Amino acid sequence: MRISFCVKYSPVLAVCLCWPAIVNANDDLAAIKLSYQEMEQGTDTYKVIFTVSDRFLRIDDESDNSGYIVYDARENRVYSISHQDRAILVIPQYPVSDLKAGFDINIDYEALEKAPKIAGKTVYNYRVSAVTGVTTETCMDIQLVPGLLPDVAETLQSFQKVVSGQQLMNLEATPEEFRTPCYLVDQVYNKGNYYSKGLPIQEWHSNERMRQLMNFENVKVDSSTFDIPADYRQFSLNNKN
Repeated sequence: MRISFCVKYSPVLAVCLCWPAIVNANDDLAAIKLSYQEMEQGTDTYKVIFTVSDRFLRIDDESDNSGYIVYDARENRVYSISHQDRAILVIPQYPVSDLKAGFDINIDYEALEKAPKIAGKTVYNYRVSAVTGVTTETCMDIQLVPGLLPDVAETLQSFQKVVSGQQLMNLEATPEEFRTPCYLVDQVYNKGNYYSKGLPIQEWHSNERMRQLMNFENVKVDSSTFDIPADYRQFSLNNKN
């Protein structure tokens, strides 16, 4: 399943949501559905849906029905489900650490005063750069809204920390020539610290992955939305038995 990160800031978001309090007796769960437009190098734009409840996150690529991703915040564990292989990649919580490197990391955080407000809130830009000698390279460029869907932002940050832990576990398998400063900052040691500033509405990453939040809404979903297929083989990248 392809899950990636769109450009062109969009002012279509206009309301602030919170967790709905009502859950139906038929095991419907209150959730927030976020619709993203995404793009990566060499691909057309496609739509990805994030469904976030108070415990779970589910990610669906609408252009690819071969599987989906579930993050269980209580277990702090990611499940990447492949229907074709009838298999589930399980990513548990591995230790995460800060990058200790021979270059500086700059973070620029500033209000975009001329940008349209989202839910009455000012949009901010969060830019992370790697500085090596006289060269400064942008690794992440993220527009976010402080105070917008804080519970969702918290869940997404926890998810990103699990992903970062997995990337750290696999770092030794990455050839040295590919371990560029931005690769380390953006694809390996990226713990989603920007989520503590607000919910991203647009992202650009150094591997040319882009994501734009197009819409979000309160929904009710069947609890089975977050089910993990019981008859699929489970494995991790560190234990493929």
